[in-house]
Amino acid sequence: MNTTELWFLFAAVGLATFLVRLSFIQFHARTDTLIQRYRHVLSLLPAVILAALCAPSLLFSRPIAEFSISAEQLAAATVTIVIARFSRSVLWPVAGGMLTLWMLNSIG
Repeated sequence: MNTTELWFLFAAVGLATFLVRLSFIQFHARTDTLIQRYRHVLSLLPAVILAALCAPSLLFSRPIAEFSISAEQLAAATVTIVIARFSRSVLWPVAGGMLTLWMLNSIG
């Protein structure tokens, strides 16, 4: 597969996912009532996305035989969770957790 085919594949998959999402909005036709109904669920979405991004790298960073969570990773995960609890953005918890991890790794 050459580069051009790969870019067309990315564009096709992106368009397909967009159309799937658009179809749900079009089927319901009234986005105001839909958003009001699921406002609480939508407010939890950034934390869920953050957990989906952070958990695999925290849990599966080493082979199962030598599984252990380092103190630096645990501290960075805790900082990320605390920031995510009070932030409505995904950017600040990720940035805070990564900065914590980098600072602790450079110290130790």
